[in-house]
Amino acid sequence: MSPRRPATREETKQQTRAALIDAGIVLFASQGLDVSLDAICDEAGFTRGAFYVHFADRDAFLEVVMERLGAQFLEGTAARFFRAVAANEYPLMREGGVRPHQLLDACARSPAIRKRYVALAEESVLRLTKIVRADQRAGKVRDDMDARSIATILLAAIIGVQTMNDLRMPVDLARTGLATLGLLSPKKRA
Repeated sequence: MSPRRPATREETKQQTRAALIDAGIVLFASQGLDVSLDAICDEAGFTRGAFYVHFADRDAFLEVVMERLGAQFLEGTAARFFRAVAANEYPLMREGGVRPHQLLDACARSPAIRKRYVALAEESVLRLTKIVRADQRAGKVRDDMDARSIATILLAAIIGVQTMNDLRMPVDLARTGLATLGLLSPKKRA
């Protein structure tokens, strides 16, 4: 068995960056977006200096975290969203986690964060549109409606459920999910 080679400088740098991002995700989910940079660095096991090697500022860091979370979310799309909420695993709806209004506040403060959030939303609509089209071809979703419009409505529903949850308005996800499926299901032919 050959000895393991030491990590290169670039590999170490990428590991540090990944650790900081992972720490941010964990702390944002459990404490919201107002977590201090010191707490993020402590969680990752690095200093503020290491943070600033990788990120120009807090907003740049938040953009990267949003991108990572957005990419993870897009992999499972809407069905996964409802399962994650029901299991209390969705970070934007977890007790003490990131609140939708905090994301909107961050978007209001930073044009760069707003631009990234809009890009993630647009990417969500595009991916959902492809899924809807495939489901339309398979006869699982009504084909008398525009796929992109359905995708946009689904994303709006997800954002709406997040907001309703933030307002502590009770939402029966099981019934709401079934109603949504009912609206999208192909009409029975007589």
